[in-house]
Amino acid sequence: MRLTTFLRSIINTATATTSPLSRTIPVISKSSNTAEPTLSYSDSVLVLSLVLPSRQETCRFHLNLQSATIGQLIDEIKQEDGGVEHVHIFDENEHVLSKSNMINSLMNSSFTIQLNKQKTYLFDAVNKLQIKQSSIAAHTKTEGPSIEDTVAALYHALNIMKVYHSKYLQLKNEANELTTQLEPLEKIKDQLASISQRHTSRCIWYGLAAMSFQVGILVELTWYVYSWDIVEPISYFIAYGTAMAFYSFHLMTRADFEYMTMTDRLFLRRFYREARRHAFDISLYNRLKNRLFIVHTDLARLRAPLALSLPAPPNPIKCKISGEEISPLDLYRASRRAV
Repeated sequence: MRLTTFLRSIINTATATTSPLSRTIPVISKSSNTAEPTLSYSDSVLVLSLVLPSRQETCRFHLNLQSATIGQLIDEIKQEDGGVEHVHIFDENEHVLSKSNMINSLMNSSFTIQLNKQKTYLFDAVNKLQIKQSSIAAHTKTEGPSIEDTVAALYHALNIMKVYHSKYLQLKNEANELTTQLEPLEKIKDQLASISQRHTSRCIWYGLAAMSFQVGILVELTWYVYSWDIVEPISYFIAYGTAMAFYSFHLMTRADFEYMTMTDRLFLRRFYREARRHAFDISLYNRLKNRLFIVHTDLARLRAPLALSLPAPPNPIKCKISGEEISPLDLYRASRRAV
């Protein structure tokens, strides 16, 4: 019995002494799993370790000093953690750095990263990377392009297709949105154009009927009522009055009197009148149409073989009259003018 009680007393004292240590073990394990944010540099690559707020895990971001920008770092942080909505990077004077700044500019002074306007991480690149900073300066003092610059240029050349692809998708989506906005306007415009075209055709035929009636009256007066001696001054004044009407048209419109010019003017006057009647916004239609033409022109430039650094097509498009080669961009513009 005495041995049993002695063992129980030893066990109780042992549990009493180990209970505070067991309460600190989860804290120690938590701190070991969640590392502090660090900053390191190796082989022209800046390694940035951050604790993401949503998962409370450390994520390492590898950034190329020669090509990476602050905007790319912000986009990678948001892409890695969906809970991060706002990312701001401040310099040592607490000024917000723009997304166009290069990552290399962060190596010259301390900077701060703020996530969701709450968590703030301070990095001192000058003190922590002092040895590496001297090597960076030595690389910049060497004459001619270094190996790092060559690798950076190769990186740009190899990743240029990503830029083309993203730009192509952006322009394609914009073209689809503009086409969707223009569909109801195109229907109204076609209706107004058909009304204006019928009005213009009627005016042209009315003009021909008026000229035929005028010739018939002069013939009647010349051979049946009066003689040519009397009708000649009348015809002269009619011709002179017609010339004065043409001159007045030039003074009002500052354009030469041609049949196509007169036809277009009649069409546009009727079209604008019908547009006001049907509340059709011509300025909005023109803006959307011009923007769509610019987007299609940019798409044609992106699809051009020379823009993609590809060889010329085996059978280039040639003009039927002159025999000269036509670029896809010129062909697209000519087709747009024809429409």
